[in-house]
Amino acid sequence: MANLLTIAGTDPSGGAGIQVDCQVFRDFGFHGLSAITAIVWQNTVAVRGFESVGPAQLRDQLAAVDDDLDVGAVKIGMLPDVEAVEVVAAWLDDGSESAPPVVYDPVLAAGSGDRDLHQGNVVDALAAELLPRVDVLTPNLPEGATLSGLEAESLEGMCRMAEGLSELSTASILLKGGHLEGRLSRGVIDVWADDSGVEMLPALDRVVDDVRGTGCQLSSAVAALLGTGKVTRRRAAGAAREYLNQLLHESTERVGQGRPVVVRADGRSREIAGSILKGLG
Repeated sequence: MANLLTIAGTDPSGGAGIQVDCQVFRDFGFHGLSAITAIVWQNTVAVRGFESVGPAQLRDQLAAVDDDLDVGAVKIGMLPDVEAVEVVAAWLDDGSESAPPVVYDPVLAAGSGDRDLHQGNVVDALAAELLPRVDVLTPNLPEGATLSGLEAESLEGMCRMAEGLSELSTASILLKGGHLEGRLSRGVIDVWADDSGVEMLPALDRVVDDVRGTGCQLSSAVAALLGTGKVTRRRAAGAAREYLNQLLHESTERVGQGRPVVVRADGRSREIAGSILKGLG
C-alpha cells in the first residue's frame, strides 16, 4: 500500500485538518502519514485557538517519516508561522529528484473568517520559500486575496486572481469559488490556471449547508489522485471536485452543535472514490 503524507494542524472534532486528510487518503486506498504543525482547539462551532508545534519537533516528525517510509504524495495545510514554512520548505528541498507531488492548501484563517490561523510574516515566507516548491495550490477566495493582493467579486475577478497567483509560483492553481456561490445561480464554479492559461471549471451543484473541512478534503483528494501516478494535475483537480461534491450532497451530518461535517461510517465515501478511480482508468 502506498503512503501519502499530510503536514497540517489538528481538529479534535474530526471535521478538518490531519484527521480528515487521512480519511480522504484511506478513501482512495492509501495509507495516511502525518506531521503535525499546530495543535488547534476547535469544534464544529468555532476555532478557539492554536499553538504551533516547535520547528525542532516538526523537523523531527518529518525526519522520522523519511527514515522509514516512502511517500507517494504530500498535502500541506496549516503552516502557523515562519519557522514552520522554513522547515517544510527545507524538507522539500532535501528530497530526491523524483520527489513526490506536493499540494498546498493555504489554511490562513478559520472557515468562518473570524480567526487567523497564522502569526508573524507568514505570507512573505510562503511566497519566498514554499510556493516555488508546490505543484498544486488550492486557495479559496480570501486566501487567494491574502496571497495575491487582489480581490475577486466575480468570475472575471477570479480569473485575474488566478493569473496573479500563477505569477507567484510554477504551481497549477485551483482557485475555489465557494465564496461566490450566493451570487451564482448556476452553482459553484472554480478556476484553474496553469502553463496553458486560465479556465473556468464546470459548475457544481451548490450545497445548502456550510460544511466544515471542505478545503482540507479537496486538497487531500487532489494529492491522493496525483499519488496514483496516473493523472495530470488538471485531471486530478477535476476528479477531486467530483468526489467532494458527491460527498457534500450524500454524506454530511451534524455530529455536534455547529456546522455539519462529512461522515464516513457507511463506507459511501470509499465507493465514491472507487468510482472516481475507475473512471480515470
